[in-house]
Amino acid sequence: MAKTTTTKKKPTIKKTPAKKPTAAKKPVARKRPVPKQAHETNKLIAHQAALFALEKKATNIKVLDVRNITSFADYFVIASGSSDMQVKAIAENILTKMREIGVTPWKSEGWDALQWVIVDFVDVVVHVFSETAREFYHLERLWADAPMEIVEDKPKARRTAKK
Repeated sequence: MAKTTTTKKKPTIKKTPAKKPTAAKKPVARKRPVPKQAHETNKLIAHQAALFALEKKATNIKVLDVRNITSFADYFVIASGSSDMQVKAIAENILTKMREIGVTPWKSEGWDALQWVIVDFVDVVVHVFSETAREFYHLERLWADAPMEIVEDKPKARRTAKK
């Protein structure tokens, strides 16, 4: 008998052309369309929060306009207190008075340590620092590109006595 040999076919692997790696796409900064009236409202909310901080003798109060820098807020209000109790009093006064005028916070944090209390009103974020924490974190340097307004207590006009 004659031997017949059968050859097994090797499995063929289809080669697909290799895809060229694509460069990572740079995220596109999208500005959310916000009507001008909303910007004015947020500006009023920020200044009102600054005035409420001033009522409790907060120092070094600044309002930063971060609309053109970031998309998660329009304004930052940054204030300092000289002690833990003052930081708490400033933050509580802002929360209470803002609720009275109909503005409720979305979230607030930092009440345990009282070194940096954040009150987030979505488009306006209020930061109340102790003086040492403010020097350490220095948010003004981080957001240095933002236009900034300083809020100060205006001294009352003195009356001069007529002679």
